[in-house]
Amino acid sequence: MNPNSRRLVAPLSLALVVAFTLGAPTVGPAQAFRVADINTTEVDNDDLNARPGVVLGSNLLFPLRTTEDAVQLWKSNGTAAGTALLKNLSPGETGNSAFNFVQLGAIALFTAPDEAAGNELWSTDGTAAGTFRLLDLNPGTSGGASKLTVVGGSVLFIGSEPTNGQELWKTDGTAVGTVLVKDIRPGTTGSNMTGLVAVGSTLFFTADDGATGVELWKSNGTEAGTVRVKDIVLGPTSSFPFDLTAVGSTLFFTADDGSHGNELWKSNGTEPGTIQVKDIHLTGSSDPEDLIALGALLIFTADDGASGVELWKSNGLEAGTVPIEEIGAGAAGIDVYDDAFAVLGTSVLLNLDDGVSGAELWKTDGTAAGTSQVLDIEAGPESGFPEEFVALGSVLLFRAFDSAHGTELWRSDGTPGGTFLVEDILPGPTDDGSPSPFGILGSSVLMLARGVGLDWELWRTNGTEAGTSFLLDPTPLDATPTTLNDLTDSAGTLVFGADDGIHGREPWKSNGTEAGTDLMLDIAPGGLDSDPQQFTVSGNRTFFAAAGPEGTELWKKTVASAILVEDIRPGNTGSSLTDLVDADGTLFFSADDGTHGRELWKSNGFDTDTNMVVDLELGSGAGGASSLIASGSFGNGVVYGGFVTGEGNEIYTSDGTGPGTDQVADLEPGPAGSFPGAFLASGLALFLSAETVAAGDEPWMIVDTGISYVPVSLGNLNPGVLDSRPFDFTIAAGTIFFTAEEPTHGRELWKTGGSAVTTVLVKDIFPGAPTSQVDDLVSFDGRLFFRACDATAGCELWVSDGSPAGTQVFKDLLPGTGSGNPRHLTVVGDDLWFSGCDEAAGCELWVSDGTAARTRRVADLHPGPESSNPRSNRSRIGETHFIDSGSLLYFAANDGAGQELWAVSPLLFDDGFESGGTTEWSLTAP
Repeated sequence: MNPNSRRLVAPLSLALVVAFTLGAPTVGPAQAFRVADINTTEVDNDDLNARPGVVLGSNLLFPLRTTEDAVQLWKSNGTAAGTALLKNLSPGETGNSAFNFVQLGAIALFTAPDEAAGNELWSTDGTAAGTFRLLDLNPGTSGGASKLTVVGGSVLFIGSEPTNGQELWKTDGTAVGTVLVKDIRPGTTGSNMTGLVAVGSTLFFTADDGATGVELWKSNGTEAGTVRVKDIVLGPTSSFPFDLTAVGSTLFFTADDGSHGNELWKSNGTEPGTIQVKDIHLTGSSDPEDLIALGALLIFTADDGASGVELWKSNGLEAGTVPIEEIGAGAAGIDVYDDAFAVLGTSVLLNLDDGVSGAELWKTDGTAAGTSQVLDIEAGPESGFPEEFVALGSVLLFRAFDSAHGTELWRSDGTPGGTFLVEDILPGPTDDGSPSPFGILGSSVLMLARGVGLDWELWRTNGTEAGTSFLLDPTPLDATPTTLNDLTDSAGTLVFGADDGIHGREPWKSNGTEAGTDLMLDIAPGGLDSDPQQFTVSGNRTFFAAAGPEGTELWKKTVASAILVEDIRPGNTGSSLTDLVDADGTLFFSADDGTHGRELWKSNGFDTDTNMVVDLELGSGAGGASSLIASGSFGNGVVYGGFVTGEGNEIYTSDGTGPGTDQVADLEPGPAGSFPGAFLASGLALFLSAETVAAGDEPWMIVDTGISYVPVSLGNLNPGVLDSRPFDFTIAAGTIFFTAEEPTHGRELWKTGGSAVTTVLVKDIFPGAPTSQVDDLVSFDGRLFFRACDATAGCELWVSDGSPAGTQVFKDLLPGTGSGNPRHLTVVGDDLWFSGCDEAAGCELWVSDGTAARTRRVADLHPGPESSNPRSNRSRIGETHFIDSGSLLYFAANDGAGQELWAVSPLLFDDGFESGGTTEWSLTAP
């Protein structure tokens, strides 16, 4: 509704409203509440993960990933009081965490992702205010920084940006001091650098300059000092240097020169000094791996073709490159796990499987006499599998398994007597504390471990039982998520899929109270999942697809339970029905009965009226009904994509009878088919995407004239045969909007007036080739509201009236370049509800009345900067809107105790009337 239409016409009217309100009971403000805690059976592992960080001053800074916020930066001084969230870097981000932490003077640099910028370079001084993205090197979502490496007083790293591709960059910790070192491969392709290793003041790495293949390079941080060390295989063929490892002033690596196979090499940074150390396998490749420096020696594994994989050592000379000891008899050799290596004093400790005792703790000092199994932690052929090595002074801390304690914290000084269990954090042989060290702070190691209740927590240890203790639980509530799906209104009752931890994923219903939230039926008995999906109201019945003993078939809700409508494909295979839609009280869907292939079906709720509408393509392996929608005035009732041999997949319409099923258009004549989809019916017009051989996947309109169907191309937006992939056709402000992509602008917002000439880009929101990630399009208040991203504001709430000037940020929820990331835009009455993010509260429930001033956060369900991430999970069409059912708006959210069912009462007034506070009232309802 336009806000001007809600203006009270006179002060007298306001007075009457005030008098009436004062004489009535006070109504409290809208409150979001948890409807029911559906899963209370067991504590989940709460998906807590920490990565290595960096010590800055007296604090260890480290990234932490939770279920709802993957990019949290934490700090700890080793005490519970001094361990806290420093900053939620990208609220609601659930993908990659921050990583690549390095110290540069008084600051730390690292890389972290956000919705708008991808994985980019960040800086922190250890304070929230001093933690920020340094720059967006690669505009858009691709990310532009990785492999940070300190060399002298600079940090060199792999940078990626549109002009030069992936190349070598450096930074002094400031935006202006972040510069390209050298464009090794001119043009946009990039040199595909990898393997950055500092040897003194020189950085070694591999790169491809486009002429000599992937070879060894070095840099001193200047353009002139960035050169190829040697073209090991002359010409464009690559030698693929790998496992670059510094031993003193020498770089060891593996490479294949085209003559000797993959062998051990070394370099002093000069071409003459870059040589093969030894041809270990004379007739093939020895494939050296697991390179680690031990003093002046290199320890590694290799296969000489006779003894299998064994431990080797090298001092850089051919004569000094020899096997240490044949541990595994014959050609079987050994297995060494390259994520479990550590230098302790004069020895390397490692996880080695000799083929007899399983994977256990071994050590070597580079001599046969000094190479032995330290301890068979899990006696016999089974493995103790020591891993997560951290050297703390003169002892090694790690986790390992034995049948008496499970996977727990161990220590070793390199001797059998000095190798023992430190503490059984989660007592019992079947429960694993699974400690995972991630940082050293002074004389202690910080780690994640599972404590009582299987909950992941922060722990610390100094390598003794007395010094091993719980530090803090970043997610202190027992997490028992139900992971709701397919929330749907069924005549005022909410229906959905959920897992209570006992019955598996099954159909549930709710009236908005805990007592009225019940399991409909345990369709797949016991803990098996029936995985109910696609709840669809048709007529006065609610249908859904679920997998019982019959396989996935059609079910319907009853008053108290649920019942199978028909076993369309007899047996336990299931008809795998999809695309349930209602058209004038009849349910249409796609199913495969095992005889006719996948075709169009319909049902009114009983087995006698559940029938295949038409068999477009004869045979059990044919057909292909898909992308069903109710077409309203267009066509005969439903529109879908159907397959016929000789014509491919094309557009059909049906009234539920064979004679009433017609082909709408054959957009790509011949067997190729146009694969139509993204349908939107508006009156007598159908908007869609379709593929043609000449133009690729582009937008189309088809007009129902009553006599025939007239197809109209809306343009070849991505010229040639490339696809613009249009979707999200949405009607708003009397205009048909959609999104499409092409090389110049990326995926952006478009509109059409029903012809190629009137199909135009509304605005290049993220200028240039990067996509603005336009999605969540919804009509509200006479305009189009949606989520979009640009380099200035991040991903925020946008609005459009169809003009470039009228397409702009509506509200910057998270000011600056961070992303407020509005999702699940849902219109209920006069309000727009959505999930939005800010720095104070993370991602929470927001509402807008159509004005920026009264677009605000409704509640902080997970108090503090952590996110509850309100959402509505719908399996068939992805995450979409919240669900308005009865008098409540339902959604899933996580208050720290796992995702559960939540609801809120939609607002009656938007100007403060609900609060009872007269200071909030105004003549104009915003």
